[in-house]
Amino acid sequence: MKLCLRLIGILCLLCFPGFSQDRDDSFFQEFYVSLNRTSLHDDNTEDRMGFGIGFSYCFLGNKTIKGVFGLEYNNTQFFKKRMYEAKTAYSTDLTYYVHSLSFPLGIRFFFGRKNKLFIEAGGFADLVLYAKRKGFMHTYYPLNNQMYYQTTEINHKAELSNSVGFFAGMGIRIPLTGFDITVKPEYKFGVNKIYQDYEDLYNRYIRLCIGIRII
Repeated sequence: MKLCLRLIGILCLLCFPGFSQDRDDSFFQEFYVSLNRTSLHDDNTEDRMGFGIGFSYCFLGNKTIKGVFGLEYNNTQFFKKRMYEAKTAYSTDLTYYVHSLSFPLGIRFFFGRKNKLFIEAGGFADLVLYAKRKGFMHTYYPLNNQMYYQTTEINHKAELSNSVGFFAGMGIRIPLTGFDITVKPEYKFGVNKIYQDYEDLYNRYIRLCIGIRII
């Protein structure tokens, strides 16, 4: 968290000096929706699709570089084949559903003809609003010199931590009559563990954002 706050402070300092350079175009707003896919794949993890919605402000800077701040809702999902829960229990076929309120803050660089192309990078915080998991719990215990097994269904709240990290993306603005369409693929890399016990969990995902900016 301290690393994310330091990054936010540095980005604000970088953006502030250019405020007076382009006052007429120093602030605009984009609304967008996104398709989200986790980027966690390994031998025990499968990625799943989610979605998002939000808006972003471009501010300060000049015509080639601006600060960008956003407020988003993001849904991410992933699948775990097996997780240890305790010495006498493990779970299988687990799907995690994570609902987050996201705050990205970064810098956007415009380039190309009439500044229609851009790249951006910065830091973000994902505050978990609610998370749950669905799957099966398997327990085993000795009784009368015999081992008994029990399987129960899991469908309950998952206790996950907030996530902070870095993001990077690139996109294009498509001008139309009265508004622009923005298309932007983006990668969010969570640096901290959102769950830590017998197995570590992270929240890392790729987003394809489609946005609109009213001119």
